[in-house]
Amino acid sequence: MSIRETFSRRGAAPAPLAVDFPFSATRDSVGLRTPRALCRDLIALNSTHCLLQIQPFNQEGATHRTHTPCRMADETTADCLFERLRVHQQRAPDSTEVARAITSRINSRLTSHDKHVRQSTLDKLWNKQSGAIQMLLSILENTRDTATSTYITSILREVLCLKQGKGKKSSEVPSSNKKKENKKAGKENKAPLVKKVNNLARQQCAQHFISLNGSQSVLRTLIATHGKRDGNVGTELMLQDLVWILASLAPRDPKFAMKVKMLGCVRTIHLILKGHFTDNKLIFPLLVIMKQLAKNVVTTSILIRDGVIATYERVLVSLGFIPTARLRLCLDAIDYFSKNKVCCMQIVKTGLSSVLLRVFDRWDRYEGRMRLKICAHILQTLQHLCNIKAGRRALCTKKHVQTLHRFCSQCPDEPEFDGLLARVCSVITLCLKHQALPVPASSPASFNLSPILKGTNTSWPCHEDEEDAANSDSKTFNSDLDDDEPDTDVEADEFPDIDFDEEVKTDANDEDKVHTKSGDSLQNALWINPNERDLEDLKKYFIYFKEFGSYNKQIRLVKSRSNSRGSILEDFLTSQAGSNKNVPSLNLSLTAVLGNTDYDSIMGSSQATSFLQGFHRIHESASTTSYSSLKIHKDISKYSSFAVVYSTISSRVRSVIPFVKVAYPDMMGGQSYNQPEPLNKMERSACRIKLLSCVDRAINPEAYMNEVVYDLDQLCSSNVINTNADTTSQKSSDSLFLTNNDEQEITKVNCFSSRLSFESRFESGNLRKAIQIGPREYELILMPDVNSNKRHQWFYFEVRNMQSGRPYTFNIVNCEKSDSQFNFGMKPVMYSVKEAVMGKPGWVRAGSDICYYRNSYHYANQKNHNKCYLTVTFNIEFPHSNDVCYLAYHYPFTYSMMMTRIWQWSLQMPSGAYLRAEPLCYSLNNNEVLLLTITAEDTSTNPIVDREIIFLTARVHPGESNASWVMDGTLEYLLGASTAAAALRAKYVFKIVPMLNVEGVINGCHRCGLTNEDLNRRWCKPSPVLHPSIYHTKGLIEYLVRVWKKPPLVYCDYHGHSRKKNVFFYGCAGAESWCSNDRLVQDDPVKYLMLPALMHRISPAFALGSCSFRVERERESTARVTVWRHLGVTRSYTMEASFCGFDRGPFKGFHLNTQHLQSVGSDFCEALNGLNDIVTNVDIQLTKDLNGNIIDINLTSAGISSEVAVDSEAGSGSDSVLKTDSDEDFD
Repeated sequence: MSIRETFSRRGAAPAPLAVDFPFSATRDSVGLRTPRALCRDLIALNSTHCLLQIQPFNQEGATHRTHTPCRMADETTADCLFERLRVHQQRAPDSTEVARAITSRINSRLTSHDKHVRQSTLDKLWNKQSGAIQMLLSILENTRDTATSTYITSILREVLCLKQGKGKKSSEVPSSNKKKENKKAGKENKAPLVKKVNNLARQQCAQHFISLNGSQSVLRTLIATHGKRDGNVGTELMLQDLVWILASLAPRDPKFAMKVKMLGCVRTIHLILKGHFTDNKLIFPLLVIMKQLAKNVVTTSILIRDGVIATYERVLVSLGFIPTARLRLCLDAIDYFSKNKVCCMQIVKTGLSSVLLRVFDRWDRYEGRMRLKICAHILQTLQHLCNIKAGRRALCTKKHVQTLHRFCSQCPDEPEFDGLLARVCSVITLCLKHQALPVPASSPASFNLSPILKGTNTSWPCHEDEEDAANSDSKTFNSDLDDDEPDTDVEADEFPDIDFDEEVKTDANDEDKVHTKSGDSLQNALWINPNERDLEDLKKYFIYFKEFGSYNKQIRLVKSRSNSRGSILEDFLTSQAGSNKNVPSLNLSLTAVLGNTDYDSIMGSSQATSFLQGFHRIHESASTTSYSSLKIHKDISKYSSFAVVYSTISSRVRSVIPFVKVAYPDMMGGQSYNQPEPLNKMERSACRIKLLSCVDRAINPEAYMNEVVYDLDQLCSSNVINTNADTTSQKSSDSLFLTNNDEQEITKVNCFSSRLSFESRFESGNLRKAIQIGPREYELILMPDVNSNKRHQWFYFEVRNMQSGRPYTFNIVNCEKSDSQFNFGMKPVMYSVKEAVMGKPGWVRAGSDICYYRNSYHYANQKNHNKCYLTVTFNIEFPHSNDVCYLAYHYPFTYSMMMTRIWQWSLQMPSGAYLRAEPLCYSLNNNEVLLLTITAEDTSTNPIVDREIIFLTARVHPGESNASWVMDGTLEYLLGASTAAAALRAKYVFKIVPMLNVEGVINGCHRCGLTNEDLNRRWCKPSPVLHPSIYHTKGLIEYLVRVWKKPPLVYCDYHGHSRKKNVFFYGCAGAESWCSNDRLVQDDPVKYLMLPALMHRISPAFALGSCSFRVERERESTARVTVWRHLGVTRSYTMEASFCGFDRGPFKGFHLNTQHLQSVGSDFCEALNGLNDIVTNVDIQLTKDLNGNIIDINLTSAGISSEVAVDSEAGSGSDSVLKTDSDEDFD
C-alpha cells in the first residue's frame, strides 16, 4: 500500500509523494527541517545536479500534526518507508535514485523538530525485526553515490550515538513559586527517563550493529571518504558522522583494535587526528577511538612508529589545562601508550613528560572526580617512565621532584587522595638512585642438593616455579590502580615436564586405568593423559593399609571386587615366588618409600615376600589400638610433660640453620587468648605519616640512624660447621638438648637497654636482619625460602629488652605480595612470656597504625630491578618492661608441635579407636613425613574393608600455619571420646598426611621447601627424589584408585588464604572448567556441593558465598585438580582459612583465633558424619549473582525443602588506596 493510498483511505487530502524527492526544504507533515538537514540536501543537490520540486508549506496540516490521527499517519508513513526500503533491496538494489530518495526521507524524519516523528522512526530502526540496520549497511557497502552515503551515515549516527544531557546547577526555589515549579518538574522529569530508555536502546543497537560486521563496513567507508580529500563540505560532514559512529562502537567492540589493524586503518585514524586536533566537533570522538587503539599492543606499536606521541603532545598543548573529558581521554591514552618502553623514550624526547608535570602541578585548580582521574592517569604514566633510565633521569630534576614533593605536603587529608599520595611517593622513590636491601645477595639458608641427586636422572633446578603461584606479585609496580578493564589474577602458566615421546603402555585390564572425563583432545591432552605410575611400582603401598588385613586378605578382597579376574597383588607375588631376579628392584622401591627405617636391614637379609609376611604377622598379633613407628618418638617417657616432650622432639629435628633454643610459645602449646579480638581500623593519618617518612628516608638517608642490631648472615658465617662428606646439613646438634630459659630471663633486674635484641634461630623462626633507624623504630628484613632469594611473607622472631608504655615501630621492608590483609583489618600476633607466667598464656592480636605500602628498596635481580618491595609497618606497645615477647605473622604451628600432639593422643586413645602413626617417607633433610591412619577397630558387623576412605592433607605451604590449626581440630575430634567421633570412626577410614612440607615448616619458609619449588604445583608429575612427600602421597591415593579399586570418598587439602576473609572451599565442577571436554560431560552437582552446604549449616566460620568450583588451567598441577581429574575423586577440595578474620556471620568484624580454626576442623568432621547418609536423596539448587558468587542455596531431601540464605556481602574491609593491585591466592 502506498503512502498516497493510505492518506486517501483515512480521508486526508492526497499530498505529493514526498519519497519521490531527495529532499524537502519546506515544512510538511513531518515538521520543519533543521539547518543540518538542509545543508545535506544542498550537498545532494550539488552532487546530482538535478532539479527538484519544492512542496508548498501546508500551514493547516502543520497545526494538526500533533493530533493523534496525524501520529498514526506518521507511523504508517514510517512503516511504508521501511517497506519500500526492503522492496528496493530485493528488487532493485542498483537503483541509485530510489536509494537516495528513501534514505533522504528517513534522514529528514530523524532530523525533524517533531519529537514524535523522530521517536517513531528511531523505534523502527532499533527494532531488530525490521532489518532496517542490515539493509542500510548493505546499501552503504554497495553504493557509490555520495549523497546516499551521506544520508546513511547521518542516520547511523542518530541511531548509534548516545545523547548526553547538560548538567544544571540546582538552586533554592522560592516558596511563592512552589506550585508552578512542581508543575514544571512533573513535565521535565519525563525527559531524563526517555533519554535513558533511548540510550539503552542505542547500546543494544550498537551490539547488534557490531554483530552484523558493521564496524568493518564503517571503517572501509572511512578509508574511502578520507582518501578523497576533495575539500567538499559533504565529505567533511560524512567524515564527522563516521568518526562519531566509530567512537560509539569502539568501547563496545572487543575486537575493534584488531579490525582496524586488519583493514589497515590505524594510520588513517592517526592522520585524521593530526588534521583535526583543533576541531572541537571531532577531537572528542577521535580521542575515544585512539584510547581503544592504545589498549592493544599491536596497534600501539604501529601508532608509536607513526609518531603518535608528537601528535598527542600537540593535542595536549591545544587542550590546555582546563579539566575536561577531552583532557582526561588524552591523558588516559598516553597512560596506555606509556606501557611500551619505546613510547616512554619518545615521551622523554618530545618533552611530553614536562607537559604532563605542568598539568599535574595545577591539580589544586581541578575539582571533583575529574581531578582524581586526571592526576591518576598522569601518575601512572610517570610510573611507566620510571621503567627506563632516561625516564628516571628526566623526572629526577630538582624542579620535577619539587613539584611531586609539593603535592605530598599539600595533599588534602581525604580518603580519595590516599591513592594519589601513594603513587606520588612511588614515583619519587623510583626516580631516586636504586637502593638494594642491605643484605648479601645469597641467603645463609642454602641446602646442597648435589649428594641427593648424585646417581639419579633428576636435574635441579627445575624450570622456574611460576612466580610463586600467587605468592609473589606477578604484576609490575605500576598496576596499583584499576584500569578500565578488569584486572585478572592469572599466574604464569607452569606445566609439568611431560615426555610426549614416551611410549604409552597399555594394559589388558581397562579397569586398572583411571576413569577420566571423556574427550581426549589435543586441547587437554597434557592433563587428560596423566603420567600414571607403573602398576608394579604402586604395589608396594599395600604395607600402608595394614588395617585391611594381611596381604593375603587384600588379595582376596581385590579379587572379589575385580569379578574373579585375579589381583595384581596376586600376580605380583606369584611372579616373585617364581623368580628371584626381580627382588632387588622391589628392595629399592620399598627403600625409597620407607627411607632409613628399621626395615632396611631386614630387606637386606631376606627376600621381599618373606619379609612382608613376617612384617604383617607381627602387627596382626598386636592387640594395641594405637601404634607409632616414628623414630622421633623413640625412648620418650609417657610420663613426660608437654614441654619436655616438645624440647626432646625439637632437639631431634634436622634444620638447615642450626637452632639455639626452643620458642617458649610452642613449648607451651601455642594456643591463642580465647577472647574476641576486633579487626583493626586503619588510621589514615598515621599511614600517611609513615608513607611520607619512607619517602623522606629515601631522599635523606643520612638523617636517620643505621645501626645493625641483629644479623643472621654474620651469625651463620661465624659458626664453625662440621659436615660429613655424605650429608649436606646437620642436626641442631646431636649433643645439644634445646631448651628455653625465658622464664629465668624475665626475672633479671631491668637493664633498660637503648635498643631491642632479636632472635629467630628456633623452629619456624624467620628474621634475617634488624636495623635500628630511630630511637624506637626498626627496619626488619625477612629470610627468603631456602635456596631462594624471594618469597618473603612469614615472620616469627623474639624481642627482648623493651620498655613498657612506649610504642615501638617495626617496618618489615621486603614483603612481595602486592596487597595484604594488613590493609583491611589484620593485626600481627604477639606472645608475652610475662603474661603467660602470670596466668594469661596465649597469643594475642597486637599492633596499631598498621599499613602496607611500597617502599624504596629495589629487587636485586636484573629481571625485576625496576620493581620495589613493600613494607608492612606496625607499632607495638609492649605490656611489660624487661619482657621476652614473640611476634609472628600468624599463630605458629611447628613440626615438633605436631609430633608432640600425636604423641599425646597416642597415650589417651578412647575405647574402640584405631590410630597408627608411621613415616610415609623421609624429607630431603631426613626428617620423617608423618602418615596417620584413624578408624574404629575391625568388627564382624562393621568390617574395616567395607568403610569409605577419607584422605586429608595439610601444610603444603609452610607459611600457612592456620591450615595446621584446622588439621589439629580435625585430629582432636577424630581421636576424641564423643559419641559422634566414635560414629565417624566407625563409618570411615581416615588417611591423613598432616604436614606435607616438613622442611619448609622447620626452616621458616613461606611457600617452598628445600628445592625452591611450590610443592602444590608438582602433583601432576612429582619427582620421587625432589618431592618425596608429594610423590608418595599421590602414590597412596593412586593405589586406592587403581589397585584397591576404591577411590576416596572425599579428598581435602587444608590451606591458608592471605587475601580473603572467612573459611571457604575451592572445589571442582566440570561445568566450570577451562577445558571444553569437561563441560560436555554432565555434572552431578549434589556430589560436590553437599559437603560445602553441610559446612555452611554447621560451621559459623564458613562462608558459602566465597566458595568457588572453577577448574582453571593454571591450577591443573595442584592437589585439588590432579586428584579430581587424574584420580577420579569427585569430592576433591581445598579448604581455605583466612589469616585475618571474618566479614560475615556471627563473628563478623573479629579476628580468627586458634579456637576458631580448631572448631572449623571439628565442624568439618561433623559435616563428613552427615555426608554419606543423605547424599543419595538430596537435591541442591543454587542461586548466583552476576559475578558467579553463590547467594542462595536450596536443599531438598525426601520431600522436605529448606533454604539457606548466604550472606554475599563483599569482604574486603574498608577500602584503602594505599593498597596496590589485588592478586588472589589459590590452592
